[in-house]
Amino acid sequence: MSFSLGTLGLFRFPDPYTRMHAVSISDTLGVGLIVCGLFILSPSWILRIKLAVVLFLFWILNPTMSHLVAKAGIIHGVKPVKGKTGKR
Repeated sequence: MSFSLGTLGLFRFPDPYTRMHAVSISDTLGVGLIVCGLFILSPSWILRIKLAVVLFLFWILNPTMSHLVAKAGIIHGVKPVKGKTGKR
């Protein structure tokens, strides 16, 4: 569900920064929900600890990388769109 909402945001938002934000948020939420489901289904505590570590690292690294990509876009001169909505 969250991946489909991210895809909708990818097509509806007007500039690369809002599109990247929508995809990043949905990606982080989607992976979190998948890991929570795997956490419930995992048979051992060692596997659950590994899943928790992977989830923690993903929740730290994914927003950081999205921020760095947006910062690189700003540095290279990609301007955000002002005053437009996603409606066409």
